[in-house]
Amino acid sequence: MLTPYRVLDLTAGADMFCGYLLAHLGAEVISIRSPEEPSNRPVNPTLAGSNRSLWWEAYARGRTHVDLDVRRDRGAFHGLVQGADFVVHGFTERVAAENGLAYEVLNDLNPSVIVVAITAFGGSGPKAEWPATDLTVWASSGAHILAGDADRAPVRTSVPQAFFHAGADAAGAALIALYERHRSGVGQHVDVSAQQSSAQAALSAILATPNGGGMTINRAAGGLAGLFPIRLTWPCKDGYVAITFLFGPAFTEPNKRLLNWLFENGACTADDVELDWGLEIAAMNTEGKSPEPYFALCKKIEQFTMERTQSELFEEGLQRGIYIAPTFDVDGLMQEAHFKARNFWHSIEVSGQDALVPGAFAKFSDTPLKLPGAATTPVSPVQLKQRISRQPTSESGQNTDTPLTGLKVLDFMWVIAGPFFTRVLADYGATVIKVESSTKLEPARGSPTFKNGEPGLESGVPFANFNAGKLGITVDPSNPAGREVILDLVRWADVVTESFSPKAMKAWNLDYEALREVNPDIIMVSSCLMGQTGPRAQVPGYGNMAAAITGFYDLTGWLDRSPAGPFLAYTDGVSPRFMLASLLAALDHRRRTGRGQHIDLSQAEAALHLLVPAILDYQLNDHLWHRDGNRDRDLCPHGVYPARGTDRWVAIACQSDRAWVAFQTVLGWVEDESLATVDARRLRQDELDRRIGEWTVTQDERSIEATLVDAGVAAHVVQNSPECWSDPQLTHREHFVRADHASLGEIVVEGSRFKLSRTPAELHRAGPELGEHNVHVLETVLGYGSDQIADVFASMAME
Repeated sequence: MLTPYRVLDLTAGADMFCGYLLAHLGAEVISIRSPEEPSNRPVNPTLAGSNRSLWWEAYARGRTHVDLDVRRDRGAFHGLVQGADFVVHGFTERVAAENGLAYEVLNDLNPSVIVVAITAFGGSGPKAEWPATDLTVWASSGAHILAGDADRAPVRTSVPQAFFHAGADAAGAALIALYERHRSGVGQHVDVSAQQSSAQAALSAILATPNGGGMTINRAAGGLAGLFPIRLTWPCKDGYVAITFLFGPAFTEPNKRLLNWLFENGACTADDVELDWGLEIAAMNTEGKSPEPYFALCKKIEQFTMERTQSELFEEGLQRGIYIAPTFDVDGLMQEAHFKARNFWHSIEVSGQDALVPGAFAKFSDTPLKLPGAATTPVSPVQLKQRISRQPTSESGQNTDTPLTGLKVLDFMWVIAGPFFTRVLADYGATVIKVESSTKLEPARGSPTFKNGEPGLESGVPFANFNAGKLGITVDPSNPAGREVILDLVRWADVVTESFSPKAMKAWNLDYEALREVNPDIIMVSSCLMGQTGPRAQVPGYGNMAAAITGFYDLTGWLDRSPAGPFLAYTDGVSPRFMLASLLAALDHRRRTGRGQHIDLSQAEAALHLLVPAILDYQLNDHLWHRDGNRDRDLCPHGVYPARGTDRWVAIACQSDRAWVAFQTVLGWVEDESLATVDARRLRQDELDRRIGEWTVTQDERSIEATLVDAGVAAHVVQNSPECWSDPQLTHREHFVRADHASLGEIVVEGSRFKLSRTPAELHRAGPELGEHNVHVLETVLGYGSDQIADVFASMAME
């Protein structure tokens, strides 16, 4: 799909993920040695018996590697820039300027080039130059504090994740800039902050404080804690399972299905089954009702799961429509029949050994992805095919519209993942019409936190955030008149998006085959947990289940405890980036060919691309990764330590041996030559963690952070909603935006997670009230007259 475009990629760590996605979508990606490769870029694991990094083998696939030092041979590099469509690097504005990579310089060489910078905190601002690692960025984002056990430090996923989020955002942002370039003729600068990108994994929890919602979400052992802990993981005969037994009306029926299963096996009472636990748990959280009945029920569920295996629970649970999934490790997920049935795994060769890696992150009906092979050996610049850049016209650069202005999207997405994706389209100018039902309520509408702490249909902050900038209508697709309204909207739309189970759209006769009969050029994006086909296609539920199946739960937490899992529905925060890049690539392909297509994107399959080093390590080194708290394969010391006060924490990572020397000076330790290397320090991690904790626990977390950062050591307070709200870097980046809401007045939502220099995001409106734009859409978008509108309402199509 992106075969006409060339990418120069100067990244060296997990931020390579931007080029990795673009390469999978067909772009020519050329990897170039960075002028300042970060000392903390991941290397381990390496291939046994060699120094070949499996991080490199994982994410350098599908690209050409050029041995070129851009500082010493700027002429050769500038020649490549003149023929490039994108330049991707990992430098702040200051470092880029010092190395001849300032946007103004590259723009002079090639006015159509799109320059993408992926940094820890953004290209400028009070924290832009802070030393940083995956751990300290994750701590800053508001996601880290939400995962782990309440009586221990918050934990990250043992395969570092922060720069994957940033790299994936960068790919989508680059393609938004490309979409705009087709109109204006010129490129622009894209500034991506890993802190902001990682904040998406907090799933709007950081918005509690600015909206007066209080501290309603904290971590608990394998679950959530509001006024009391909500369990998400449960032990079984051979491991653990994730069960989504939650509060709110959306969970009334799924909860009952689980309890009916228990009742049939004598594991609970009829009274347990009849009680509406969706409402009961909500009342315990919001009205102060005693949680003891919930705790008693949890013991019954645990006794039930302990008597069965993962497979038994998963297989029968699937048949019963229960929100349950196994917490697989890497071995388990590679044995899972569903991924094999979808031909997901892709074989590559690494040093003469065959290995399977994640394959197509989406299935495109018209342009199947051509999966890249293993990393190649370097070539010289003269071996590259010479290209001449696209020359701007005399009218270029006159466009002042947001990039996606004119793009029309009919949006059936719901809950978290899909709405996150279509929210980005709205941010950058697309007209997005969100379709809801007034009888089967969107679960996110009832999810905490709430504006001013008051639960209500329209006061849910997550819904207002996920759906900001969209128009909202209520239509019943099973009603004939309602279906006609939808078909008229399909005729209007460029894109249709949906995230139901595979059978839903087909049952309404609104699947891709039906839609393209109405609009032959339509692009349809379908996203669900496990994809549209395969033995697990009908798995119901949420992103916590996909995170369990794909190994994220097993990789997050403490090995002597149950898996903690990353916060809640983790893949709901990951998969939207894949949806965005996939759609924009398909739009670019349609612009050149006139052909639409269907995109089948599985949350689970997309998320597995963030675990490739662990997958390769298992196959090539026979090493199975498990959760390991906050420790790291490359860096030491590396952990989250207690500060003075209750639940106050600071993340510290010595990103180099030089930082270790500085760290010892700050702590007043006598330099110990026996600890001069990271390998030596890793052998004494328990001792070091104890000594560091004894130092930090007597001090304020902000003073620890300031002292270490000044000394050149990566450190950051582990932030929750109050700390994020007052974070000067997030303020500088305009991460928090005040938006209008029809009944709540002003509400604070999150802004765009990346910045385009010429055509930034625009946001004025929070998510819509239920059916808020019914008349507007019928009258203004579809051009219905008053009589036709009356007929629609009379036939109950607009619910």
